[in-house]
Amino acid sequence: MLMVAVIFIYMVVCATQVRTSPVGCTTNATQNHASGSKCHFLSTSYSLENWMTSLFPAIENLSLLDLSLPGTHDSMTFDLSTTVSDGTNDLPPPIAWVLHEFHDLVPGQFIRNQSKTHGLNLTEQLNNGIRFVDFRIMYTSGPNESASAQHEWYSLHFVQTNEMAITYLTEAKNWMDKHPGEFLVLWLSRHGNECSTGNDQYPDVPDTAKRVFWDEINHLFDGLIFDQSQGLLNATTLATMKQRNQRVVFYVADYARFTGNSSKAIDACQIDNKLGDSVANENATFFNLLERFRNADLTKQNDKSRNKLYLQSMAAGASVEQIEFAALLHYTPHLAPNASEKCAALYKIPGLDYWCPETLMDISLLTNYYNQRILDIAYEQGFGFPNAIYLDALDNEGTIRTGTSLLFNSQKQPSNGSNGSNGSHSTTSYAYVDTLALYNLQRACNQTKSQLHPSVCAELPPIINQRRLAHPVDTWNDPNHGRLVDWPKL
Repeated sequence: MLMVAVIFIYMVVCATQVRTSPVGCTTNATQNHASGSKCHFLSTSYSLENWMTSLFPAIENLSLLDLSLPGTHDSMTFDLSTTVSDGTNDLPPPIAWVLHEFHDLVPGQFIRNQSKTHGLNLTEQLNNGIRFVDFRIMYTSGPNESASAQHEWYSLHFVQTNEMAITYLTEAKNWMDKHPGEFLVLWLSRHGNECSTGNDQYPDVPDTAKRVFWDEINHLFDGLIFDQSQGLLNATTLATMKQRNQRVVFYVADYARFTGNSSKAIDACQIDNKLGDSVANENATFFNLLERFRNADLTKQNDKSRNKLYLQSMAAGASVEQIEFAALLHYTPHLAPNASEKCAALYKIPGLDYWCPETLMDISLLTNYYNQRILDIAYEQGFGFPNAIYLDALDNEGTIRTGTSLLFNSQKQPSNGSNGSNGSHSTTSYAYVDTLALYNLQRACNQTKSQLHPSVCAELPPIINQRRLAHPVDTWNDPNHGRLVDWPKL
C-alpha cells in the first residue's frame, strides 16, 4: 500500500509540473503545429474528469462513432424514492396507477432495493469518466403524491426518483459548462426500448407533454446540443463538434412525437442496442459477450456506415423467481426454510448453494465480478469495443465494484451485501473507465499514426496503464457468494 501511495503522489506532482509552452499556449499545454494556433493539454494532465480533453490531440479527427464510451445503465437510480412511478416499466398502466396512488401500502423500501443499481450521483459519475448516460424518464406525479396530482417528468426504474428529471439534466449541463473539452451522450427512454412509440413507450402521456419537456431541454442546453442539420454524427469529427460547441448528443425514444423530428435529437432507433445475458447463466453469458467483443470492430464499422451507435449492455438483471425468493427471505424467512437454496440454484454457479442475492445491487456486483474478466480479456487480446458500454455499480476512480459491499449514497441503506460480507474483498473493484480510455487512445494513435502530438501517444499510455494496475482484474475463491477463480474456464 505504501508503494501505491508513493506512485500516486509522484503522478500528482508530475501532473502539476510547469512546462515551457510554445508562444500563445497556456501552461501545461502544447501547440498544434498543424494550425499554429490551437493548444492542447499535455498528456501528464490526464484525469478521469477530463479524459477526453487529455486524449483530444489524438482523437480530434475521429467521430464519436469511432470511439468507445464508458457508460452506466439505469444511471439515475442513485436517487430513487420509495414510490412506484405512474406508467412504470414491467407493469400494466392500471396496476402502476394503483401502486402509485396507494403508495403508503406498498413495500417501497424493498422495491427500491430491487431497482437500485448505483450509489454515485450524476456529477460523481461524470467526474469518474462516464460519457454515456442511460436517462430513463416518465411523466408522473411526484413521490408520495396522489396519481391525480400535477404531473412532471421524473427519472425511474420501477420506482421514481426523488427529484424531477430536469434537475438531473441541469446538473449535467452545469458539469458540461465546467468541462469544455468533454463530450456526453444521453439516451432518453422509459425502459431502454429504442423504437417503441406512443403508449408503448410512454403510457397515457400526451404528445404535448413530451414536446414541452423537449423544449425545456433545448432551452437548458442552448447551443450545446449536436445539430444533425449541419451534418450526421458519423461524418462529424470531434474537432468540428468542439469548434461548434455542440458536445452533447441526445438519442430520444419516441423521437417524432417527443421532439417533432428535431434536428437536435437523434432517433433512438439509431441505437444498435445489444442486450447481455444474465449472470444466472454466466457460463453462457461469459462466452457470448467475449464473442461480441471479438466481432465488435466489424459491428461498429457496419453500424457507423448507417449512422448507428453500437451499444452493449453488461448490466445486471433479476428474474421474477429471484425477487420472489428475496421477498420471502426478507419478510417471512421462517415460512421459507429452503428459499436460500432454491434461490442460489437459479444462478448455476458451482459451489453457490445457499446464498440468495437479496438486492439488485448484490446481483450487479456479482455480474461485475465476471464482467471484469470479459473486459480485460477483450483489451489484452486486442478485441474491439462497442461505441458505448453500459453497466451497473460504478465506483470511485472510474472502477466497477466487484466485491460484496453494496454501493449506496447517503440514503439509509445497508453498507454490506445481503451476505453481510465485509472482508478483504468487500470493496474490490476493476479499472473500467481507464481501460476504455487507454483502448481509445491506442486505437487512435495506431490509426492516425500522428506525429503532431508525440507526447500524447508516447507519454499518456503508460500513465493510464499505471492507473489500470491500481485496480487490476482480481479474482478469488468465495463460492458461497458466487465468486470463483478461473471460471468459466477459457
